[in-house]
Amino acid sequence: MKCLIFRNKSAVIEDITNRLGRGRADGEKARLARKLGQEADSLLTCADYNRNSQDCKNCRAIAARRKRLMWCLLKNIKPGRIIITGTKRRPQEHGNKQTDTINWQKENRGA
Repeated sequence: MKCLIFRNKSAVIEDITNRLGRGRADGEKARLARKLGQEADSLLTCADYNRNSQDCKNCRAIAARRKRLMWCLLKNIKPGRIIITGTKRRPQEHGNKQTDTINWQKENRGA
């Protein structure tokens, strides 16, 4: 593609994708997946978009694919292993999941 914006973002996206491919902890994967989504969003909302340009159409298709990859990654990360924003503790992973969720919600209702 001839677009310099795509070339620059493509290098960053490729680096993030390669880092995601290596074995990482769930928290690191979530951070990288969000970064991948931000980079894809910047291509999807490009101010220089020309709907008649094949390069722009290809760029949007690639960015949309990376955005779907981000959502797939975030769905597959175990929620019990991610630290919840605004707290310094992790949700408990044991016993009855429904009961644990209710107990955790009761403890953090005032937060």
